[in-house]
Amino acid sequence: MKRKSLIHLMHLPVMAAALTTVNVFAGTEATAAASYEDWLKVSGYAVGSYTVTDAGDTKDTFLDSGSSNLDSVKVGFETSQGALGSYVSLFYIPNNDAGILDAYLNYKAGSFTFTGGKYLSYLGYEAFDPINMYQLTYANGLGAIPAYHTGVKMDYATDTFGAGANVSDSIRGGNGFFVGDEDYSNGLGYEAYVTYKGIDKLTIWAGAGYDGTEGLTDWLTYNIWASYDLSDKLTLAGEIAYHEDGVSEGTQGLALAKYAFTDKFSTAFRYGIDSYSTGQPDTHKFTVAPTYAFCKSLSVRGELSTTQVTSGEDSVFTGAQVVVKF
Repeated sequence: MKRKSLIHLMHLPVMAAALTTVNVFAGTEATAAASYEDWLKVSGYAVGSYTVTDAGDTKDTFLDSGSSNLDSVKVGFETSQGALGSYVSLFYIPNNDAGILDAYLNYKAGSFTFTGGKYLSYLGYEAFDPINMYQLTYANGLGAIPAYHTGVKMDYATDTFGAGANVSDSIRGGNGFFVGDEDYSNGLGYEAYVTYKGIDKLTIWAGAGYDGTEGLTDWLTYNIWASYDLSDKLTLAGEIAYHEDGVSEGTQGLALAKYAFTDKFSTAFRYGIDSYSTGQPDTHKFTVAPTYAFCKSLSVRGELSTTQVTSGEDSVFTGAQVVVKF
């Protein structure tokens, strides 16, 4: 997830935002009893970081990152009324750009959920939002995990089993990592997944993504990961993904252990590997990332990562991040 770029406003998300405010709740009576708490939830976060590399690059990036979402602000608005729902989020990276990140409507019918708009990819164990990460940086650089695109999807979920599929404008992304290619006429992107949670504290997930944009080599990823809470203090996780996109081909993987020493202090230990079949040097990344939570809304996270390259220079990354969420 290192390919970050500008966020561009898209026609469909704007339409989704308009529908959210005009159509979904048009039938709600404007009375004192119908408070915002009945149908609207507001959440978000702000993160800022200080990072150092062994090349001497020091970045006091707190709200000044320029391109990386190591510094970012997100505010989301989730609405629901009966079977109808929606979510719209505004995303800002300092000295870069701002815009609509998520913008979709959904309809729930029993165990099924139907969604249309702009949304995040199914694929990948590590999260897009920093507040759901255990560390600052990602384990891999192969590019097997996409981010946002616009389309329609259907999901099925029970207590033990889940599955879903989507059709979108693209999977490989367009002008940046936060949007698809915004063109449905030149080929589509497809994703599908299944997940199983029938064993207590264990989640197994498998999925795939394919993009057949005209004029470009097909983009393909197979992705599987598993997470297991061995105890209340220790979580273990592993992931592997095969990827090819016409430029790079290979396999990426990660192994992670997170241990909670106290209710407030925890540390993640992670290993990531990128093994290429197209001539690029393989990489091995080792990470230690402690986190201290002052409260539910405020935490401080650190990271020390070393990346070893099979035929190139090794590198070291050090960083600290303040995380505020609401």
